[in-house]
Amino acid sequence: MKSALFISLILFFLGCDGKINKNIYDKSKIGATASSIEIVANDKESLSFSKKIMQERGFVVGKSDYSLRVEHRDYAKACTNPLSKTSSDYSYDGLVVVELFYKDGKIYSIYRDFKGKVSEKHFATLIDIMIDDLEIRLKNIK
Repeated sequence: MKSALFISLILFFLGCDGKINKNIYDKSKIGATASSIEIVANDKESLSFSKKIMQERGFVVGKSDYSLRVEHRDYAKACTNPLSKTSSDYSYDGLVVVELFYKDGKIYSIYRDFKGKVSEKHFATLIDIMIDDLEIRLKNIK
């Protein structure tokens, strides 16, 4: 009983990120082969994190038919309505969204609320799940 209470208190003070929500829109792209990816982001930090992660996974970041759109929303900055701030449950500090497109068609989306400051790990977790779900293979470039 004491250990359950102790674990509950630890989780309460450490905080937890929200549930991961994802959707595959085009299942024909599962197992696709790609060598490059274009990254579009709503801020410099999201772009920097995503570019680094994709390069570490072996992708060339540049002009491509595949487009990774990444977005970070900071709830404290995004919500300026005082009534909403007082009547809403702000149990999370922000949201990270990752979407993959091929040409103009959406293939995949994944998002998650988070607590604390946004970090590279928030993006890496979602990108790794996306790569695993879609079984994306890298084309050998020589």
